[in-house]
Amino acid sequence: MKSPLSLSINIQLNKPHFKLHAQCQIEWLKPGIHVVFGNSGCGKTHLLRAIAGLEETQGSIEFQGVTWLDTHHNIQLPCHKRNVGVVFQDSQLFSHLNVLGNLQFAFKRSSAQQQDWDHVIDALNLQPLLSKTASQLSGGEKQRVSLGRSLLSKPALLLMDEPLASLDWHSKQEIMPYIQRICDEWQLPILYVTHSLDEVMQLADQVILLNKHDDKSAIEKIGPLVELLQDVQHGFNQAAKAGSIINGTLLNHEKGHDINQVKLQQQVLYTPFQAGLTQGAIRLRIQASDVSLCLSQPKDSSILNIMPANILDINAQDNGQCLIKLNLDGQVLLSRISSHSVARLKLKVGQNVFAQIKAVALQQSLNH
Repeated sequence: MKSPLSLSINIQLNKPHFKLHAQCQIEWLKPGIHVVFGNSGCGKTHLLRAIAGLEETQGSIEFQGVTWLDTHHNIQLPCHKRNVGVVFQDSQLFSHLNVLGNLQFAFKRSSAQQQDWDHVIDALNLQPLLSKTASQLSGGEKQRVSLGRSLLSKPALLLMDEPLASLDWHSKQEIMPYIQRICDEWQLPILYVTHSLDEVMQLADQVILLNKHDDKSAIEKIGPLVELLQDVQHGFNQAAKAGSIINGTLLNHEKGHDINQVKLQQQVLYTPFQAGLTQGAIRLRIQASDVSLCLSQPKDSSILNIMPANILDINAQDNGQCLIKLNLDGQVLLSRISSHSVARLKLKVGQNVFAQIKAVALQQSLNH
């Protein structure tokens, strides 16, 4: 079995309004996206900048056996010697260069070959932008160029600091599939900072939870996204957009119908047709608020997905709602309904119910 990529961190940052102590070992068993998640002001960006060598930090950082930082032994490699690519919220393109010039700046200073150049241009659809200046680009186009420039630097690790925070919804939907492709096509580990639960749900393989108590921030937990979502009592699942990740296999699209079929173990989920998705492994994101429950299977309903499930846990919340943990064909599905409905239906752990999921509410992406 191939050894995992490993990033070892034990650092302290002292800022005027908070202190950050981050001690952890981050491992990529395969190239993928590890998301650093937490509320605004908890130090996510400071952590990423410290890893990149852009923040004055005490402690130690080691990546793949190479020491980047060890203040005890007076070792502090600058950013350009750490072999990292960095994509910021602000694309930070050179305003005096067009897109071609911005890309060539990285290309000429790295070990990238012509095939790398062609791959980046093609994969990020940059050919139509090459002659444009930064001021002529949309927000989404700027981030594609910034991403391409980082890839052309041939990094061993890609760091992304809230790259979608300044974009509108449409631009975010445009960029996220590009980010998802990077892991597979470039075999590149990614450390991705965000405070957006939507981005966590769509992009994360692993989640690094950063929490702040009073003026002290620390890493609270590291684990697979799917496992984190199964803990109904964790604060991560108290948010309005709490939900589930369901993994399945996308079957052939039925011609003449705007519906896909996703095979779980025994059951099939119906999802909206989405261009660009190919047959194979797929990830479905289902908000808990989009899952309702009933005791018997409705006979006449517009809802396509009415599936047998079993109640694993019922967690009462402070807002008059309950988060219900369900076993759906061997996977965990969350449902958020009112406490009144729980009492009226006399729901209890171990009970068999039917979960109703609107097909149009399902968000789907390739399972990288």
